[in-house]
Amino acid sequence: MYKMFFVMLFLCIASTCFCAQLKSQVLPTDKHDIIAIAKKDIDIITKQNIIEADEYFNKASVASSQGDYAAVAENYHKFLEKLNSVDIEPSMSELLLTDCENILAKIKNIHNIDNNRNHLNRDETYEICMEYDQDILDKWMKIYTTGRGKKSVQLALERSGRYKDMILSILKEYKLPEELVYLPIVESLFYNNTVSKAKAVGIWQIMGHRGKALGLQINYWVDERRDPIKATRAAAKYLKELFILLNDWNLALSAYNRGEYGLIRDMKFSNASSVFEMKERNAIPKETQNYIPQFIVAVKIATNPEEYGFTDLEYQQPLQYDTVVIEKVIDLKIVAKCANTTVEEIKELNPSIMAWCTPHGYKNFELNLPYGSKDIFLENIVKEKELNPSPGCVKHKVKSGEWIEKIAAKYKTTVSIIKKDNPKLKKQKYLIPGQVLIIRPGRKYYNSK
Repeated sequence: MYKMFFVMLFLCIASTCFCAQLKSQVLPTDKHDIIAIAKKDIDIITKQNIIEADEYFNKASVASSQGDYAAVAENYHKFLEKLNSVDIEPSMSELLLTDCENILAKIKNIHNIDNNRNHLNRDETYEICMEYDQDILDKWMKIYTTGRGKKSVQLALERSGRYKDMILSILKEYKLPEELVYLPIVESLFYNNTVSKAKAVGIWQIMGHRGKALGLQINYWVDERRDPIKATRAAAKYLKELFILLNDWNLALSAYNRGEYGLIRDMKFSNASSVFEMKERNAIPKETQNYIPQFIVAVKIATNPEEYGFTDLEYQQPLQYDTVVIEKVIDLKIVAKCANTTVEEIKELNPSIMAWCTPHGYKNFELNLPYGSKDIFLENIVKEKELNPSPGCVKHKVKSGEWIEKIAAKYKTTVSIIKKDNPKLKKQKYLIPGQVLIIRPGRKYYNSK
């Protein structure tokens, strides 16, 4: 009762002060002035909400790195509340659609909800039309069968042997046309380490935001776009979704290159309903215009290479390896030692690993080992006392002209870690030439040696 009384008293005092403040100001009488002031106030509130949302997001990120998941959830909910208060112009909201779609897809993945609304069970795949402007097909056929282009395509065809059977099995699982097995010729020449200017990665050239929306893990420790099997599943899922959305394989493939929202905007802008119409009206980028004829030519060559001058191809054999499930973080040097192999071979068999060790916080990580080495690995790994040994410390003598940030960069570590290991630095404004620092180099320092 008393609590309610004090709340009411506070509200009365606050409202009285607010009214007094209004009386002390000259109020605008013009309608446009009132609207301008209101808009200015809204802009200030919007900016403040964005700043506060950013702060909560950063707090959630820090908490995540520290493993404090309760704090992650708390700050993330506050982040969403602030975003909900941000005033967004309707004309600009379309720019946020892709990001919202990615967030929703991740939430569905977390809760194991069918991200594809059951439409991936659709049986009809229809055939991919292999007809196009013959002059353009002839142009690309010449590029792909002569000079440097032919050499690149030959290498791609030979590399395809490593992945073809795996890709075909996944395409069959998703009820997709078999011709799509040759799409990586256009995307990456079947080179798994390819990174485009736009930062698309892997044989399927998947962008980061798209990969995460499709359920791939992409972080400091791993990039599953580099895992051929997981990336192929993600690409198959995305291609199926595009076909369901656009009901035409030429449009679906163009959207794979352009992005569905970009392609749909191009179609609306040009009032076109096909790739041919958009090309004639110059409504899509040159890269997307060339995408379909490149794919058609790649399929024709790959299905009948000798007809187009590709003889004596030496197809790579499908990768063979053993797999073990890892629960702990293990240094790849220890993995290689226990499997009687090299770190380079372990990295080649596990292209998704981005760090010096198996990923942190990744339950049931499937580690690939050289074929036939699983038993000896399991036998040796239990004998290892330290699975992720420290690389140790070094002494660094400060030279004239050196500063702490430069030293941290040299040893692939951070300024804060150096200061923690050298307490005297907290009292120093500048480094002193001849001063000896204790440095714990980062893992990347040793990996680069």
